[in-house]
Amino acid sequence: MISLDIESWALTRAHHIVLNEGLNLAKAAQDLDRKRSRTLVYELQKVIAAAILEAHAANVSSKGSQAAQGT
Repeated sequence: MISLDIESWALTRAHHIVLNEGLNLAKAAQDLDRKRSRTLVYELQKVIAAAILEAHAANVSSKGSQAAQGT
């Protein structure tokens, strides 16, 4: 995420999440596997939360380095 602007990073991250966790969840739902669907919903929530925390940490870090540089 360091070399990409936040919009490009977010788009790439969202694409990765949908391709991995989203498709797994869709397959479980299509198979009517409620237990697996429930498990995958929790996994999807964790991945989304981790991405939000990662973006927040990078934002805080970049603001801190900008302040140190006087910009």
